[in-house]
Amino acid sequence: MKTRELAIVALAVTAALVSVASGGAPMGPPTAFLGEGRWSVGAEYGYEQARMNSSGTVTERFLDDSEFFWTQSFEIDDLKSNMVFGTLGFGLSDNWDIFARVGASDAKGRILVPPADTDALARQDDTDGSFGFAWGAGTRATFCRTGPWSFGGLMQVTWFHPGDSSFTVADPLIPDESWVGDASLSYWQAQAALAAVYQVDALRFWAGPFLQFVRGDMDFNGNAVLNEGGGVSTIRWSSKLEESSQIGGHVGLNLELADEWNLWVEGQITGDSWLVGVGGVFVPGKKKAFDM
Repeated sequence: MKTRELAIVALAVTAALVSVASGGAPMGPPTAFLGEGRWSVGAEYGYEQARMNSSGTVTERFLDDSEFFWTQSFEIDDLKSNMVFGTLGFGLSDNWDIFARVGASDAKGRILVPPADTDALARQDDTDGSFGFAWGAGTRATFCRTGPWSFGGLMQVTWFHPGDSSFTVADPLIPDESWVGDASLSYWQAQAALAAVYQVDALRFWAGPFLQFVRGDMDFNGNAVLNEGGGVSTIRWSSKLEESSQIGGHVGLNLELADEWNLWVEGQITGDSWLVGVGGVFVPGKKKAFDM
């Protein structure tokens, strides 16, 4: 099987695996650009705002060791994430690159908890997780080239583990009681993108559609406390996260600033999220694409 066919098959298989899974991560150029046998190092930054849905089981243990269970849904609204990565890439062929990233991300947002009384306002509080470990891997491929145009795709998966956040919210069942404790967020996000690229000298412009999926967990551990003081029980809440919107579009610009340097900026948007990203890549011994 030819190298280009292998690249297409790899992307298709990865897309199928991901589709059984809205956070985001920078994608960068959607076509291969390193060249066979060449490697790269780089850095990238992304800022995202998104909305996520979740539902899980709340376990309340009272002072007499009796327990009460129920299912509770919530929404993370306006989740803001800063992410910084170092990257390492390698060109398997002129049309197929692979890459890995490692870095850190934070997470800040408003958690909305629907009350038992549907006519009442949702209870809410902010989560403010500090920077925690993040890492990922992916591949990009060029499917065809014609004149200044090229067409390709990218697949990547990124894992996020922001730091824990203190959390306080009114009990959705008992108005004069509050939950006080720590909330932890952990999730993985995958993206599959296609794009058309147009090149003018050292500039490459790209645009295309993408899919993104999120699966993760949000856990809360703390106490139910009466508003006038005093604890009445412990609360454990384990929830599964998923994206609110899966289909979006992305655009970007790549500049080959020097023979060995590539700088890029991009934007991503879905119905419930958006992301801006910037990055730089150093490719030792690489000539500009329009000189090749």
